Amino acid sequence: MNLWTVLSFIGFTAIVAIISYIATKQEDLKTSDGFFLGGRSLTGISIGFSILLTNWSAEQLIGLNGQGFSVGLSNMGWAVTSAIAFVMMACIFLPFFIKKRITTIPDYIESRFGPLARNIIAWCILINMAAIALPTVVYAGALGMSKIFDISTLFNMSDSAALTLSIIFITVIGGVYAIFGGLKAVVVSDTINGIGFFIGSILVLVLGLSALGNGSAAQGMVELVTREPQMLNAVTSPKVNVPFGAIFTGMLLVNIYWACTNQVIIQRALGAKSVAEGQKGVLLAGIIKIISIVILIVPGIIAYHLYGNEGIRGDEAYPLLVNRMLPQALVGFFGAVLFGAVISTFNSTINSCSTIFAINIYKPLKKGETDNATCIRAGKYFGTALAIFAAVCAPFIKHAPQGLYMFMQEFNALFTVPMLLMILVGMISKKATARSTIPGLVTYMLLYLFFRFGYTGWELHFLHKTAIYFACGLAVTMYLTRKYPAATEQEMKDEAPVDIEHWKHLPLASISTIVLMIATYAIASPIGVVAPLEDIPRNLTLITLVSLISIYVLNKAFSLWQGKQKKDTAKKLITDH
Repeated sequence: MNLWTVLSFIGFTAIVAIISYIATKQEDLKTSDGFFLGGRSLTGISIGFSILLTNWSAEQLIGLNGQGFSVGLSNMGWAVTSAIAFVMMACIFLPFFIKKRITTIPDYIESRFGPLARNIIAWCILINMAAIALPTVVYAGALGMSKIFDISTLFNMSDSAALTLSIIFITVIGGVYAIFGGLKAVVVSDTINGIGFFIGSILVLVLGLSALGNGSAAQGMVELVTREPQMLNAVTSPKVNVPFGAIFTGMLLVNIYWACTNQVIIQRALGAKSVAEGQKGVLLAGIIKIISIVILIVPGIIAYHLYGNEGIRGDEAYPLLVNRMLPQALVGFFGAVLFGAVISTFNSTINSCSTIFAINIYKPLKKGETDNATCIRAGKYFGTALAIFAAVCAPFIKHAPQGLYMFMQEFNALFTVPMLLMILVGMISKKATARSTIPGLVTYMLLYLFFRFGYTGWELHFLHKTAIYFACGLAVTMYLTRKYPAATEQEMKDEAPVDIEHWKHLPLASISTIVLMIATYAIASPIGVVAPLEDIPRNLTLITLVSLISIYVLNKAFSLWQGKQKKDTAKKLITDH
């Protein structure tokens, strides 16, 4: 590592920090909305980029590229099928949450099911973040930093010591951002880092293709689709760790939780200055999330072709590609981008956990006898403790057998899917109570724990099992709701703090997002690029034409249906009068 590497890293990191400070120094961080929701002043672009960079952290960049190295595009469903969940967030969940003036998911649970249910959900979120999400993010970031900068050689220390040093560095810097800056500082830094992330990631992709094609990126593309084409097969590949059918079962549930009810993600959208701006940001994130497989998975496949015979682990593939492909000065720049992505997810998670602790646990314990400043201070203390705990747990992630990404997804499902169950029941059924929903949540978790750590002879992918546990928990909830319905229908009042008018292009954007998702799967299949080279141009042309026609026809059909609905409503009003 030379002087330019160090200077480019320090320079870009400093620029982000300075701009974030200037942009937020006039912000009011003494109120809950100001500190936790950015004063409800966020625009669609800033929301979209903040959601993306919060998600595009090291566990995505390194973890998903590690999956690309190991199994190819067959694991792209985590990124691509999240489009369905983003559309649901924009059309259903976001307007509902903003109308009800919800700051946190436990807020909503308390309003529907009372303080006991709120406490259960709050602690589920915090335990999941503390034991799984944060340690994985910190470990992935530290692994990337230590390998990209070759810290063990630089400081003449072991790989374990280099990893520990990187963990400490990430924890300290990330904690400062989250604990003292509030959400607005996080979003501003996300937007700047997002630009650097795109530039750096695309550069790594192009240089990797160039190396694969012996100096020609175009030839590298040819090599990518002709050398072991099954690595690009997301539908019928023989090399998988997530079966294709799982995108319709447990993966769908996990993605709906992640995009629609995960506090870390939705907190950006809840900070929107209007519902329309929130919808723009959410759908922007959904569309780019689909396209992002070219930087989140494809480089891992390139690394497989270049370094697959070197005996490296999948999670080491992307940092190795960066270290070998980029000029030394740009290694520092990309290290700063990766560092920014790690810090984004780290401080976003800390900020969201601090929000939940302060508002949903600390404040109720004080029985309302505390002011905003005290709540925020308690949240900062909790955030500090959480950061330290994550740093202590992070090194143990390296023992995950299928890589850090699959470890995170598998154990996330223990906490996230039952929380989704309770939230969905609360939104759909006005007769449901804590007496019916808590047993459903407990049923899911007990089944999950029993078949994960008790009886292990059930040979079925964990995502399929997740859907079965969800169905069992839902059945218990529905039975108890029918047996013990609420005495009066539970319904929250609308108290929208911002304009709730929907974005006028919401139907077109939603349809386009879903069609793009389906087209992406078509491309990554035998009717797309997993075909003889001479057939690929024709296949891609046909997929593009069918996609454009589908968008036009579906949007036209929706417009006609919407027009009919308005006419029917008008006729009914006239008849009633």
